[in-house]
Amino acid sequence: MFRSRPFFRYTPYDAVPALGGVAIVALIIGSFLSFDQLPWWALAAAFAGVVYSYLWNLQSISHNFIHNPFFTNVWLNRAYSVLLTFDLGVPHVLYHHYHMNHHFGDNDAKGPDGSTKDWSSIYRHGRGTAPESFWRYVLLSFWRVEVGPVLKTAARHRHLLQVAVESVALGAFWVTMAVANWRFFVFFYLPSYYLGWVASYAEGYLEHYGCKPGNPFANSVSSYNRLYNLMWFNNGYHQEHHWDPKCHWTKMRELHRDIQPQLEANGTRTLRGPHLTALIEDWLAGRIQKVAADSVPAPQDDQAPREAA
Repeated sequence: MFRSRPFFRYTPYDAVPALGGVAIVALIIGSFLSFDQLPWWALAAAFAGVVYSYLWNLQSISHNFIHNPFFTNVWLNRAYSVLLTFDLGVPHVLYHHYHMNHHFGDNDAKGPDGSTKDWSSIYRHGRGTAPESFWRYVLLSFWRVEVGPVLKTAARHRHLLQVAVESVALGAFWVTMAVANWRFFVFFYLPSYYLGWVASYAEGYLEHYGCKPGNPFANSVSSYNRLYNLMWFNNGYHQEHHWDPKCHWTKMRELHRDIQPQLEANGTRTLRGPHLTALIEDWLAGRIQKVAADSVPAPQDDQAPREAA
């Protein structure tokens, strides 16, 4: 008997983040079309919403799609990658490989060559063995992405055609906005784009600050705040995610229970609130200096490589 394949590869619950990606494109286009008609307060709200959308998307929607593509059909996944390109303002397949490199290095400290395996490690541009300062990392990281190695990785995986399709689509998207309404493009789109990526780099920094590079049970920060995990598709289970990057976001609680003894034994850093407020939480708890000291790995720390997911 003929049986059709399911639409979603893992679970129908992936419809929620998938529709979130569509809603973000609608928000950007809606802001573009109504830019000249909206009052200043509505524009400010739309601007804040678009900035937030980059952060939310990079850390939850795009993030989950990278590790567990939503759809059974490979062409639908490729099409959705193009849609995420419009959401994020970069060819999504390149961000895919950039993020997978993050898991290959697991936010490692500098090795004997004075560099890190992880291109986005908070230690990569730090002084000595210390992590880079928070503000330098979040404000500069966008400008120093190493595009060449990412392109080489995409070529090795035979993804250059997808890179070309997404690049042309994004270029056409940008040119259309710039020609039709250059004020929107210059004063709304570009600033929200940059600030959204800055916010995402801040989130990424705080997902690993105060941890133990090289320790697979303590190289990341977790938060078990229910509201945060509900809205961000269990992004709070970040140590669990680094332990098993292929674990689906709906299975994070089970994974947490499975490895909880190891997490407790290794002193995994946890937060009460979301990652983005970690520095405020540390200040209120009076542990700023302790966390800063914990962030500097001992010289003899073993940086054992992990396979990329």
